[in-house]
Amino acid sequence: MKATVKQITLSPGKRVICISDIHGNLDLLLQLLDKVSYSEQDILLLLGDIFRKGKQCKETLRYVMDLSEREHVHVLRGNSDWTGEAYLSEEEKAWIEALPHIIESERYVFVHGGIGPGALEEQEAWDCMKNDAFAEKGLSFDKYVVVGHWPTVNYTHEIPCNNPIIDHERRIISIDGGAVLKVSGQLNALIIHHDALSFEAVDALPDYAVRTPQEENGGSINITWNDRFVELTEQGERVGVYRHLASGRLISLPLEVVWKDRDGNLCACGDGTDYRLPVQAGETVSFVGCFGDEILAKKKGFVGWIPK
Repeated sequence: MKATVKQITLSPGKRVICISDIHGNLDLLLQLLDKVSYSEQDILLLLGDIFRKGKQCKETLRYVMDLSEREHVHVLRGNSDWTGEAYLSEEEKAWIEALPHIIESERYVFVHGGIGPGALEEQEAWDCMKNDAFAEKGLSFDKYVVVGHWPTVNYTHEIPCNNPIIDHERRIISIDGGAVLKVSGQLNALIIHHDALSFEAVDALPDYAVRTPQEENGGSINITWNDRFVELTEQGERVGVYRHLASGRLISLPLEVVWKDRDGNLCACGDGTDYRLPVQAGETVSFVGCFGDEILAKKKGFVGWIPK
């Protein structure tokens, strides 16, 4: 099936707010809209994966459906916006099925997963909704292509970061902060205003007051989803030494952050990093988790370890 393309005009001077991958977390969405001071003077684009995987799927879907009745709100369909859930009404299924796969404006293309070369009308609908690691496929575009779907932390191979990634050279903007899917994830809002790009983010993590200062370490690694496999080389009481199979690098990790997939492979994606956040005593960071004598924390979207 070919993609459905919706053409829109972005009024000069109006803010354009882009949010993707809400995944059924209405509380986070409302928190983010409040943080960016969203109003009907703005143009709001929701780039798909609206309602599955979270705890407020039905509520999020109904809220977005109501929003979409406003002229300044535009919604795309993502790969998780499927109609097979038992709780969906026929009205809700019809609304989902009618969503476009691509929204095009004068200078921007908005799509959940990604696009390939060629005319937008010739793109395959499923490839637009699910296009894993889109920003690593070597493509470049005449217009900025704004996408969600693939959490940006999966693109950061040294320091884990959930913030949007703006590639001006290839004109690709990735905005999925991994909300709901990642413990350290966040819901991002890309803001386009007078051709300037900025962002805001929210998460559901509690605050934590740093007790012990530390400096940032160099040469860190972030194990991403595509390169998630490791093998245990040395096991301690709480920490193991693992060989990252893709790079051959040895990395020390708390045993709790390494898990087995259904085939029995050891995986370290998500918390698989040896990055140490630069922090000062008394500084407030977001608490991700406590693992033995160390805390996994987040600071301005960056994730790393700090002393307990």
